[in-house]
Amino acid sequence: MIKLIFLLIVPLIFAGSILISQIVQREPQKITQIIPDNFLNTITGSKTLNLSNKGLKSLPAEIGNLSKTEEFYVDHNQLTGALPAEIRKMSNLRIIDASDNQLTGIPAEIGQLYKLEAIDFSNNKIDTFPNEIANLKNNLKTLNLKNNTFSETSIGQLKTMLPNTEIIY
Repeated sequence: MIKLIFLLIVPLIFAGSILISQIVQREPQKITQIIPDNFLNTITGSKTLNLSNKGLKSLPAEIGNLSKTEEFYVDHNQLTGALPAEIRKMSNLRIIDASDNQLTGIPAEIGQLYKLEAIDFSNNKIDTFPNEIANLKNNLKTLNLKNNTFSETSIGQLKTMLPNTEIIY
C-alpha cells in the first residue's frame, strides 16, 4: 500500500480552479521559510489552509485575503511576534492552530473573528492577551494556552472574560 506523503498542487487559472497535476511520494518540503507572493492568490477559495511544519518565520499581510478559509493551521513553524493584524479579514475562521512556534503575542484583531470555536496557541512564548478576546465569548469553545508564560492572574481574567470557554493552560 502506497502512503501519500506529499501532494503537489499546481495552480491553473481556469474558472478559478486548481489543477492537481502530480501526486509525488516524497517527504514534505519546506516552503523556504517565506510564502511566495502568488501562492495565496491561488487558494482564495480554500476552506482549510494547512501550513503546518513548513519552517515559516512570518506570514504575509495578504493572508487576510483568504476570507473563505474556516480552518487555519500554522503550527510547528518558527513564527515570531504575533499573527498579522490582517487576520481580522479571515472572517469565516472557526479554527486557528498556531501552536509550537515562537509567538510572543496575540493580535487584538483576533477579537473580530466572531465565528472562532477553537484557538491553539500552546507551546509559544505568549504572556499577555488583548482585551478584545472577550468578543469571542459567544462561540469560542476551546482556548489552548498550555506551555506559555501566563500568570495565574491573567488566566483568571481570561476565565472571567470567556466564561463558557474551556481554557487549557
